[in-house]
Amino acid sequence: MERVTHELASVLGGVVYSLDVQGHSSVLDDPLLVTYPRTRLPSPVSFGRLKLPLPSSQLLSLLLSPRPLHGHLPSPGVLLILLLARLVRPRRCVTAHWHCFLEPHRGINGWLYGVYQRLALLLMPLLCGVVTTSPLLAQELNRCGCPQQKVSVLPCCLSQQQEQLGLALPLPQARVGAPLRVVFIGRLDTYKRLDWLMEALSTLSSPWELAVVGDGPLRPHFEHLAKRSAHMFSRVRFLGRLSESEKLEQLGRADVLVLPSDRSNEAFGIVQLEAMAAGRIALAFDRPRSGMGWVGQLSGLPWSQSPDGLAEVLQRLADQPALRQQLSMQSRDRYRTLFARGVWLKHVQRLGYAVGTSSV
Repeated sequence: MERVTHELASVLGGVVYSLDVQGHSSVLDDPLLVTYPRTRLPSPVSFGRLKLPLPSSQLLSLLLSPRPLHGHLPSPGVLLILLLARLVRPRRCVTAHWHCFLEPHRGINGWLYGVYQRLALLLMPLLCGVVTTSPLLAQELNRCGCPQQKVSVLPCCLSQQQEQLGLALPLPQARVGAPLRVVFIGRLDTYKRLDWLMEALSTLSSPWELAVVGDGPLRPHFEHLAKRSAHMFSRVRFLGRLSESEKLEQLGRADVLVLPSDRSNEAFGIVQLEAMAAGRIALAFDRPRSGMGWVGQLSGLPWSQSPDGLAEVLQRLADQPALRQQLSMQSRDRYRTLFARGVWLKHVQRLGYAVGTSSV
């Protein structure tokens, strides 16, 4: 979500307001080098993980401004700001960016987020428009009561540098007899389901290699699983967090990226675009209320896009190097057609965002 906000703000200018949920308002140096002004809104009022802004001069300035306002959800605090801005200036252009549908956990926090999402869906028609990241999420917003004419699709994008570096990578060659090279990139936590990927790979009759990029609380658990599932032809490497250049190097070595997330909270993986620009196959599940499966869909690779079908599609890719090479070209072509930065900029222009639009 932060990268989407950054790319929009870089193109449109305006002021970016962010809720200071981690209490960094006293930090003078901004760790992200940007070309647009940024302002932190103090938000010390907390209900579990729900953060709401307190009255402040920054908040008052944001609410009274006549500039168009675009807010990024899910966030109860941002939703509150959008509604207040609409109330204070009924003619002001106030829009929302619906990044994902939440799947609340059990417990008080999960209950609060469930209430928030139901409330947000009820209130979306009151705004001037809603932008979401895939046709699947747009259809779901329509089904939940948001008028079709108010919903627009703007897929995520890569930065200009990321795109150039990815497109410059050579396509993988058909390596007969060589292991299938799989890469996983993400936080090592429960919903990423790295365990499902390792289980699927352990059933293959062909050799494979898995590079795991990322870190998290479940890394020791996954490392233990890797030792149990590995066999003489295969190996799993845990690389931890890598720099952008090191991550690109791992994509360059891979045949396929797999993101086996089991929740709709992850609706659009930017790393899928990085893999596709590099000409690598990107596999993800077709989950309800998620566009992850849609992003990397290839006409030349029909499969169930379900956990039960993961082992079968990986076996097919491992056994058919020529198919992998063909699909690599299709993946890059799909990126250029749907997600390239030039295509994204045209989408932004068609949405009619005004230069100087503020965002929160």
